[in-house]
Amino acid sequence: MAPALRRIVLGLAAAAIAVAGGPLACAAERGSAQRIMSTNVCTDLLLLQIAPRSKIVSVTFMAPDGAKALFPGRAAGIALNHGAAEDVVNLKPDLILDSGLSSPLVRTLARRVGARVVDVKNANSFQDIRDIVRQVGDAAGEPIRATALIAEMDATLADLAAHPPKHVYRVVAWSGGSAVPGRGSLTDAIITAAGAVNIAAQPGRAESSFGVEELLAAKPDALLFGGATLGQPSLLSDGGQHRAVRQAYAGRRIAYRDIAHTCGLPQSADSARDLRRALDALPDRRPAP
Repeated sequence: MAPALRRIVLGLAAAAIAVAGGPLACAAERGSAQRIMSTNVCTDLLLLQIAPRSKIVSVTFMAPDGAKALFPGRAAGIALNHGAAEDVVNLKPDLILDSGLSSPLVRTLARRVGARVVDVKNANSFQDIRDIVRQVGDAAGEPIRATALIAEMDATLADLAAHPPKHVYRVVAWSGGSAVPGRGSLTDAIITAAGAVNIAAQPGRAESSFGVEELLAAKPDALLFGGATLGQPSLLSDGGQHRAVRQAYAGRRIAYRDIAHTCGLPQSADSARDLRRALDALPDRRPAP
């Protein structure tokens, strides 16, 4: 941000505070947060599930597309932001959910308006999801709702664990690019919960290079494809349409909602359940060698 604009924004923030009668007390001092702002699509989707609409002052401009994939209409009517300093000044939240990537100016203005900033980490496992759901629930003053969401997720995972798959399939999340999610990723956790084996997580498997040749040599039983946009499963990548891939994996390409693989959400367990069902429905024959 240009120095002149920075001074204007800081001046606006100071004026807003002055009009309100001095620095606002932070959420912790007033009790439960009442004006919550999210600056990241993943925290958007957690907040929309945990807090009542009356507490949500703003979510990001990406929230409607993300919500459309999981709970259509949940973000309707809520003010949208671009994670900018001006948004903090205009909305005057008392709690900001962030991923740690916002600008220093946003954090400066958050302090000026009395907003507490909570950094919500990315999730690479279901335990991470439990942790961040509790974190957001506690910050929003809704721990009971957060606990209920975790219980729903754990019930889905427990059901998968109690009913082994018909066959342990070897799969890979490959959409035609050169990199695939390997060991320690949320996608790997979802594949494992579904009862399958992520071949990109095997020792010795290079996770940074996975072209058509490597894919055909690895001979996975099925290919998983993420969507081209939030919540929009698609099989239209150039690599995914490669003739050799089409022939080898006809009927064995499974699309998934990549928002549940990108963001650590309770619905990530639903993605594991959906993957299990899709794998169980695969034709009996394996891809030709």
